[in-house]
Amino acid sequence: MKIEYNRPSADSVLNKIKYSSSDANVFRIYLGAVPGTGKTYAMLEDGNYLLENGIDVVIGIIETHGRKETEKVIGKIPMIARKKIEYKNSVFDELDAEAIIARKPNIVLIDELAHNNIQGSKNIKRYLDVIDIFQSGISVFTTLNIFHLNSIAEKVESELGIKVTERVPDYILNYVTEIINIDIPANELIKRLKEGKIYSQDKIVIALENFFKLENLITLRELSLRTVADELSEQSADIGNSKDKLELKSNEKILVLISSNPDSARLLRIGSKLAGKLSSNFYALHINLRNRHKIGIINKDYDESLAKNISIAENIGAAVFSFQADDVVEGVIDFVKNNNISHVVIGATNVKKGKILKFFYRSIVNKLIDALPDVSFHVVPTTSKKFTSNKLK
Repeated sequence: MKIEYNRPSADSVLNKIKYSSSDANVFRIYLGAVPGTGKTYAMLEDGNYLLENGIDVVIGIIETHGRKETEKVIGKIPMIARKKIEYKNSVFDELDAEAIIARKPNIVLIDELAHNNIQGSKNIKRYLDVIDIFQSGISVFTTLNIFHLNSIAEKVESELGIKVTERVPDYILNYVTEIINIDIPANELIKRLKEGKIYSQDKIVIALENFFKLENLITLRELSLRTVADELSEQSADIGNSKDKLELKSNEKILVLISSNPDSARLLRIGSKLAGKLSSNFYALHINLRNRHKIGIINKDYDESLAKNISIAENIGAAVFSFQADDVVEGVIDFVKNNNISHVVIGATNVKKGKILKFFYRSIVNKLIDALPDVSFHVVPTTSKKFTSNKLK
C-alpha cells in the first residue's frame, strides 16, 4: 500500500493510471482528520485532471454540504444518477453501485466511505457498495475521516467522549492500494470553520464547543498522521500489492461468538480490529439452543437484544450466521471446522444465576478449547451487569 503525505502531482497520477503496465485497479482513500480538510476537493481536482487527459472518470456520489468551493471544482465530470429509495414515506438518494458497474468507467469518485445506507438498499453500508465496485474491476477514489475507522472510533469515543455512529471496519484497509493524507493544521481548520467554509453559520458555535475544540483537532490529527502511517506502512512492507492482500483473506478467519448479552458489542469490536490486523475474513455466529427453557435461560428482552447485536455485527462488517443446535459447544465446533476458522473471540462471563448455570457457561470455553486445539482462542472477560441470559445462544 502506498501512503502519500504530500499529494502526488497530477502528472504522476495520470502516469500511474494511464500508462501503468499492470491491469490491477486502484482503491484510493483521501484521508483527513476531520470534516473540512479538503478531501473531497482534492479528489475532484485529481478527477478533473485525469478526465482532461483521456481517463474515463465519473462521479458516483459527491456531498458538497453547500460548500461553494467544492461545487465549483466538480467541473465537467459526469455524474451517475443516484438511486431513489423510498423509506417511511420519504425518498432518499443513495449511491447506485449497480449502475456504476454497468457503466464500467476507469475511475469512479465516491464521497464519504463510512456513510450508512438507508434501509432498503442492497448493502447496509456504503463501503460494501465500494467493495463491490472495486471487485468488478473499476478503480475507486473515495474519502474518509480517520475517526470513522472502527479501531480509531473506539479511541475517539473513550478518550474524547465523541459518539461515532458511522464506521468502517479495519479490514477495509486490506483493499486499499493508496492513501492520500490531506493534512491541515488545527488552527487553520478552526479558521476555515469560522469563515463558514465547513458548516453553515448556525452550526459553527456548536462545532467549536464540541468536535472542533482545539485539543480534539490536535488529537485527531495526530491519530491520522501517526496511527494510520504506522499500521499501513507495516502492511506495505509485508504485502506487495492489493491482489496479494485479497488472497491473504482466505488464510485467516476470525469468528466472534455473539448472543443477546450487551457485551457482545465489545467482542465484535475486538474481532473487527483483529480481522484488520490479520488481513482476514470476519464472521459472527449466534447459536440458538433448542429447548433452552430446560436450563432456565429465557428472557422476554432476548429477541430485541440479540437483534441489536446482530445489527452491530453487520455494521462493522461481519458476515453473520445464526442457526439452531441442541448443544452450544457442538454447534460452534461444527461451524469452526466446516469454515476453517483460525481465531475465535469468546466472552467469559461471571454469571450470578446459581451454580448450575455458572458451571454451564464456564465449561463452554474449556470444552471448545479442548475440542479445537488448532484454533487460537481470544477469551475476553465480560463485565456487563445487564446480563440478558442466553450467553451463546
